[in-house]
Amino acid sequence: MLAGLSAISLFSYLRARSLIDLQIVKNDLPLTSEAIVSGLEHDLLQPILASGLMADNTFLEDAISRGEYEPKLLTDYLQGVQDKTGAITTFLASERTGRYYHPSGVLKRLSPVDPQDSWYYRFRNSRQLIEINIDRDTANLSRVTAFINVRLQDAGGRFLGATGLGLDVRLLQDQLSRYQQRFGARILLVDRLGRIVISSDDRRGNLSQIAGLGPLSRRILQQASTSLKVQENGRDFYVRATRIKEIGWTLVVIQERTAEQSAFMGLLTQNLVAAVLIGVVLLILAQLTLGRDQQRLEAIAQTDNLSGLLNRRVFEQLFQQLVALAKRRDEPLAVALMDIDHFKQVNDTHGHLVGDAVICHVSRRLKSHLRESDPLFRWGGEEFLLLLPGCDLEEAQVRLASIRTDLAHHPLDTDDTAGPLGVTMSFGLTLHQPGESSSQLLHRVDKALYEAKHAGRDRICISPSVPM
Repeated sequence: MLAGLSAISLFSYLRARSLIDLQIVKNDLPLTSEAIVSGLEHDLLQPILASGLMADNTFLEDAISRGEYEPKLLTDYLQGVQDKTGAITTFLASERTGRYYHPSGVLKRLSPVDPQDSWYYRFRNSRQLIEINIDRDTANLSRVTAFINVRLQDAGGRFLGATGLGLDVRLLQDQLSRYQQRFGARILLVDRLGRIVISSDDRRGNLSQIAGLGPLSRRILQQASTSLKVQENGRDFYVRATRIKEIGWTLVVIQERTAEQSAFMGLLTQNLVAAVLIGVVLLILAQLTLGRDQQRLEAIAQTDNLSGLLNRRVFEQLFQQLVALAKRRDEPLAVALMDIDHFKQVNDTHGHLVGDAVICHVSRRLKSHLRESDPLFRWGGEEFLLLLPGCDLEEAQVRLASIRTDLAHHPLDTDDTAGPLGVTMSFGLTLHQPGESSSQLLHRVDKALYEAKHAGRDRICISPSVPM
């Protein structure tokens, strides 16, 4: 019996360990990585876009082609870009004259023998359209800057120079440090060769030099994304690597088990050693009871008591998950905000019990038209919010029209002598735009619902998709 109980405890230990590993590798790390990448979109990708627009500006091409006779126009242009983007510096390096322009003026002439200018000749010969280079700022040699270098060329492809802007590396470093504190994970940004460019713990060197990752560094750099579990000196590490395709760098997130997870593993080890029947029985009962209570509490916290629909407390989490999924699959995400027409009049005329019955009736009719993947929320009072992943505006409008028709054909039966109570709804509809926050999206769809109400109710109004 003792051997049997020990075997059961050992199996439980190994199973729990496997589930924790799976939870970290398949769920926690990908979500953490996606959250960090989303944050870096503001810190890196927007400046990259601004640098690209600088290179596409025909003003620079024309000025260089005319011989750069008015340097002040160029420095004023760089100053304007710096002011608008919030960058710490902007620059233009001319192939024709060798001048290095800065908002403060022409700082120097480039020279192949000057080590400080080696970046320019390396970038020119690489034929890359864009690169990010960590270097000291020519205008302030005490400051380390992340330069976004963009190739400047004419319509015929002739190389004219390099332009772009610079970001303060310390700010990027601080941002990664905040992510480390928030998610409890070390964060590295490495270039195509595996060199650590920026890290949350100020680590330098190469990815291959990190304990446990050396043999796997080539695999990490070659794949667009990967999740790994590695061991070093008896400790488990979990690694998630995601390539940021816009810059060619790879984001590496390294995480250990949390204190709670480690404590749980220690408890299981004690149970394995004890292997006592009463302990096993109590553990099983406790797990079953706590599991049911947890599920019950989660259901209470996430659902509306009257309608049984999701409530708005869980909206943000589900919304962010669907946005990330839509981005990965390159699919649209439609959002509809719906409001029961003349609901106050129903309460005033028939009483709040009938009003509650209307809420439940509408909830049932709405759910009968939804897929399992379509989250439906009772947004408040007589308002409902619907997320439609994978639906464009045309398909979403067809589905809302079907709901509207269904409500018209299914009035609510009441005890009122006046007969069944007809229920109509007004609908606001829009599509989520890339990079749009939940508050911006809700503001647009709320305006569409207001237009439907203002236009006479019982109709669908669409908020046009606008470029972000």
